Amino acid sequence: MAGGFRIAARALRQLGAELITSDDVALNELIKNAFDARSPRVSVEIHSFADLAALALLEEQIRQKKVTKQEALERVDKAISPDVSMAQRSELIERLHGYIESRVDFAEHLKEFRQEQSLKISDTGVGMSADELSDRFLVIGTPGKLLAKRTANPGDSPLLGEKGIGRLSMMRLGNVATVRSAKKGSARWNEIKFRWDRFDDTSLFLDQVDVDVESAGEADLTAQGTQIEIKELSANWTQEKVQGFIQRYMRRLQNPFAKERRPYPVDVLLNGKRQPIASLPPWLENCAQFKADITFNPHGIDGTKQILRRSLRWRDATSSETRAWEMRELTQELGLPADTFVRLGPFVANCLWFNRQMLTGNTVERTRNEIAEELNQWCGGFALYRDNFRVGKTGGMEDDWLEWDSGALRAKGFALNRYQTIGSVSISSLTNPHLIDSANRERLVACPEQLLLKSLLGDVVVKDLRVHINTIREAEAKIAIAEESTTESLKKSEESLKKTIRAIDEIGKELPREQRHKITEIRETLQSQVEYVKTIKNSLNMARETRVELLELANIGLVVEIVIHELSRLTERTGELLVDLQKKDGKADVVQVVDNLRTQIIATNKRIRTVDAMSPSGRHRRENYDAVAQTKTIVAGFKNRFQRHEITCDISLDDGAADKPLNVYMVRGLIAQTLENLLTNSVYWLQQGLKEGEVERSIRIEIDSKALTISVSDNGPGVDPKYAKEIFKPYYSTRKKGKGLGLYIAAELVDYHGGRIYLDELPEDDGRLRTFTIELPKEEA
Repeated sequence: MAGGFRIAARALRQLGAELITSDDVALNELIKNAFDARSPRVSVEIHSFADLAALALLEEQIRQKKVTKQEALERVDKAISPDVSMAQRSELIERLHGYIESRVDFAEHLKEFRQEQSLKISDTGVGMSADELSDRFLVIGTPGKLLAKRTANPGDSPLLGEKGIGRLSMMRLGNVATVRSAKKGSARWNEIKFRWDRFDDTSLFLDQVDVDVESAGEADLTAQGTQIEIKELSANWTQEKVQGFIQRYMRRLQNPFAKERRPYPVDVLLNGKRQPIASLPPWLENCAQFKADITFNPHGIDGTKQILRRSLRWRDATSSETRAWEMRELTQELGLPADTFVRLGPFVANCLWFNRQMLTGNTVERTRNEIAEELNQWCGGFALYRDNFRVGKTGGMEDDWLEWDSGALRAKGFALNRYQTIGSVSISSLTNPHLIDSANRERLVACPEQLLLKSLLGDVVVKDLRVHINTIREAEAKIAIAEESTTESLKKSEESLKKTIRAIDEIGKELPREQRHKITEIRETLQSQVEYVKTIKNSLNMARETRVELLELANIGLVVEIVIHELSRLTERTGELLVDLQKKDGKADVVQVVDNLRTQIIATNKRIRTVDAMSPSGRHRRENYDAVAQTKTIVAGFKNRFQRHEITCDISLDDGAADKPLNVYMVRGLIAQTLENLLTNSVYWLQQGLKEGEVERSIRIEIDSKALTISVSDNGPGVDPKYAKEIFKPYYSTRKKGKGLGLYIAAELVDYHGGRIYLDELPEDDGRLRTFTIELPKEEA
C-alpha cells in the first residue's frame, strides 16, 4: 500500500512560532518581502487605538454581568490609547458610549472594535496573479527566490529572502490576514483570506484546511503590488512599541555606511501619523574618536598579496594608519586552509569608535548627554548587512554575534566593546554564497566560512584595534573599567535586595503577631539600602568627568554588592531555619532567630555606611581623624562574618596594643575602602584553606605610626610570588566567579591620593606571600 508523510494543520502554527520569534522579526520579514517584489517603497500602516487585553477582559465581564454600566464606561475610557490625538480619542469614546444601554450590544461592539485594529503592509512591486498566489504564496518553503538568485543577471537588484517562510510572519502578528495582489495590466485584484486559528484544529491535516484565491474587485490596469492586512492583532502596537521597532530595525534596516545614501524607503504610520525614521547623523560621526575601514579579498587587494587591510584615522589626525595581512600570515595565525578564505569571499567592514568619556566633537554644538543618547541608538558592534539590508539584530546590544563582551573583559583596558562601537559588515548573496541566514533570520548559520568571518573580525581586526586604543587612550580605558564595574555591581545589588525583601516578607508571615514589628524595622533598614543604591546610581550619572570619581564609586559599588549578597544569603538561611522550626513547633526559637537576623542586618547596614565616607558628598575632603579608631570601626563591621567563619582578627599599633590614637590628615574613605577590600579577600581565602600547620583562622592588622603604613595578613593559602604584581591588574582573578577588579581599583585609588598598596614580596617559610601593605599619603595638615 502506497503511503507518505502528512502534516497536521497545527504543525504550521508550531513552525511559524519557531521560525518567527518576535513581532519585530515578523514585521521586518514582511517589509523585506515587499522589497523582494521590486517595490521602490513600502508602507506600514498601524491602526491601534486601544489596549486589546483590557477590552477583551471587559467584554468577558460584561457578558458575565460582573461590571456596572459606570465601571464599563470608565474602563473603556482608560483603555483608549494615550497615543491617539484628542480628536480621535473623543470620537472613539463617543462611538463606544453609544452602545452602553444594551449589555449585549456593548459587548459585541467591543469585540468588533478590537477586531478593527490592524496592521497593513503595502507595496507597489510586481504583484502576483491568481496562479502565483496559489502556486507560490500558498507553498511553504517555495524555492522561487532561491532559484531567482541563482539565475539573476548582473545588475539585478538582490533578493533578500530565499527560504519561502516569510509569509508565516502573518500568523505571528494576528489571527486574521487578507492578502490582495495584482500584476500590472491585470483587470482585477486577487485575494486570499486566512484565519490562523483554523489551523489549531487537532483533527485536521494541513491539506484539509481550505484557503482559496478569490477575485476581489476591479483594478486599475496601471496598478500593481501587494497589500497585506492583519487583524485580531496579537499585541498592542503602542507608540512605545512602534518606536522600539523603528529603533531596533527600521533606522538600521539599511547600511549606515553605504556610499550611496538614498531616501528612506519605508513609511511607518501609527493611527495616521507618520513616524520619524532617522538615519545615522553626520554630526555623530564627527564625534567618533576614530573611523576604521576594513577590506577583505582572498584573491588580493589592488593587485597585491594583501588579502586583509585595515585603515584607521583618529579624529584629529591628518592621515590614516594602515595595517595589512597576507594569506600566509592569516592561515598560520588562524590555523585554517586558504580554501576556506576563498570560499568566504570578499567583504567590506566599517566602524566608528567612541570613547564615552570624551563625547565631544570639534564642530558639534550638542551636549554630552545628547551625543550619548544618539550613540545609544546606534551602538552594538558590527551589524551584518547582506545586499545592504541588515541580518536580524546583529550590531545591536541584543546580539553579541562576535562574542565581543567576553573577549572585552579579558582585553586590557576593556576599551573596545559593543557599547562604544557602531559598525557594519557588508556581504552579498552573489560574492558570499556560503554565508546563509539561519531559519529564524536572526543571524548566520554556523559553518566554516561564518567561523572564519568571526575570527577575522573578532580576533584579528579587534585585537589590532585594541592595540591602538590601549596605547593612545590608556587613562580613558581605566575610566571605562570603573564605570562598567559600578553599573554591574549596582545592578546585582538591586537584584539581591529585591530577593532579600521578598524573603523578609515571607519570614514575617511565620512570626507571632506581637513580634511582627521587628520585621517592619528590618524592612525599613533594607529600604534605606535600596535608597542608598539609588544614590550611588545618581552619583554615577553625574560623576563621569574625572577618573578618580568613577574609581571611588566603583569601589563603593563592589563593597555594597558584596555586603548585600551576604545579606541575601543570610536571609535565605534564616528562612530555611524558620521552616524547620515551624515543623518542630519551636515558637520561642523562631523569635530568637529573627532577633539574630535583625542584629546582623543592622550590622551590615553600618558596614555599608562605613565605606560611605568616600561617597559623592564626602569625596576629596581631607580631614584630621584617628586612623586607629577608623580601623576598629571597619573591623567591627565584619564581626558577624568573622564569628560565622570562626576567624579571629587582631589589631596592633607599633607592635603593641592598639590603645592610642594615630591622627592623620587625609581623605577619610581611603582607609575604609581599601581595608574593606583586603578583609573581604582574607575572609574568602581563609575559607578555602589554611597555611600548613595552622589550625585556626586568623587575620592580623598592624599599624606603624612612624612609617605610616597599615599591613593586613592572614594565615590562609597565600599568593604565589610570581603573581605579586599580576593581582593588581584589571580582570585578574583566581577566585571562582571573581571580577578581578577589587585590588585594581583599590590600588588606583590609593595611588591617586598619594599612597601605595603592594603585596610584601618577602616570602614566608612555605614560599608564599601573605601580607598586603598600605602606605598612607604623608601629607601634613
